[in-house]
Amino acid sequence: MSNPSRGYLTMAVGKPRYVEMAVDMALSLREHSELPIAIAVDAGLEPGVRELYGGVFDSIVLVPDRFLNGRALKYGTAVASPYEETMFVDADCLVLRTLDDLWSVLDRTDMAMVGEHLSSSEDENHHGFSTRSLMRRFGLDRYLKTNSGLFCFRREPAIQIMEECLECYLNEARPKLRWSLLFGRWLGDEIAFGIVGGRRGLETFPEPSPMYWPAEFDAIDPANPTKPLLHMIWPPPPAVLDVLIADARERRGARGVRGDGEPHWREEVRHLERMADRRRFLELLRWW
Repeated sequence: MSNPSRGYLTMAVGKPRYVEMAVDMALSLREHSELPIAIAVDAGLEPGVRELYGGVFDSIVLVPDRFLNGRALKYGTAVASPYEETMFVDADCLVLRTLDDLWSVLDRTDMAMVGEHLSSSEDENHHGFSTRSLMRRFGLDRYLKTNSGLFCFRREPAIQIMEECLECYLNEARPKLRWSLLFGRWLGDEIAFGIVGGRRGLETFPEPSPMYWPAEFDAIDPANPTKPLLHMIWPPPPAVLDVLIADARERRGARGVRGDGEPHWREEVRHLERMADRRRFLELLRWW
């Protein structure tokens, strides 16, 4: 696949450890694709990325400031991307098999996400929110329950879609749902993606999902992966984490990239363990 107008994009904003994870993601991706990889960063991180990791990424671009408001970051992917067709992969991911097969979804749509559309007859938990309640609250016929760690788009049409997501996040979802945070819910970018995705009927990647879900983490075998993308949305088993860190260290060494991958992934998993404990506690209290 050689197409200069097509490439992968990741993001790192705020904390240097996000850059370190993005580096490991990009190096894992390069084992499975020859397409270019860009990183979108904020102004504070840009100098360090250019100095230390300019050889890892084909392009380093800035995220416009207006997307640095709360959890609105990913709505800036279309504006920031240097490619006409973009596959976004979150920094806290590791690529275990090729993702290049997923590009074919753009043959039928301008944007596709991981997830599923739900109707009002279905009610599932999405970051602590009842999807049926969200549909009633925002007047939806359906809701896109998505994980925003992976999505693809054509740049020009996606700019308008992302503007709608930003508008929804800032002026609908956040004002109407902010008090829900007191009950342990999480108001991230995926709620506005879900609302706008339901309104627009955004496409999803075909099943089976290209991403591991939490219930599948215990069965992950990095040497024989059944799915192409591991998004760190749940703590992996310690033995699996050890293998992933060793692989990241080996990739860095092979390409002469500084760092060994261990501190930032260990810190990320400690954060995930705290989140998992909190979720189990809230489930016990029937808040989820």
